[in-house]
Amino acid sequence: MNAITPDHYKTEGGLQVWDVTRYMSGNMAQAFQYVYRAGRKGDELEDLRKAVAFLEDWYQHNDAPVMGNLSPGDMIEKEKPLRALLLNAAEWKRPVLNNIWHMDFCGDAIEGLEARIHAYHGTILHLNRRIAELGGVDG
Repeated sequence: MNAITPDHYKTEGGLQVWDVTRYMSGNMAQAFQYVYRAGRKGDELEDLRKAVAFLEDWYQHNDAPVMGNLSPGDMIEKEKPLRALLLNAAEWKRPVLNNIWHMDFCGDAIEGLEARIHAYHGTILHLNRRIAELGGVDG
């Protein structure tokens, strides 16, 4: 481990979280990184609350999706590191990380309504349940 590539952002195979988040918008990349590292560094509850805060800001301010302009072929290529990262993530994190990725990708579909109506609320609910399991009062 070193300060530039700490272990809490890496899979056992050496894949970095930034191999996934470099294609994402700011709020969604931050939320993704906090969920991925939750329980791997510091206070898991604090990381999850930070992830929720970034997701809420994305939801309220229509954060511009970076990936929405990718062609389907480019998207498939960029999704390969995500799939590898999900295989190494805790089971409860997989649907949350997958939703964050896809909300960022399709955030502008139907003027942003697709991700905002379908994925956002379920993702927040999932995170709040985990926060409640950890003894937080958010869930």
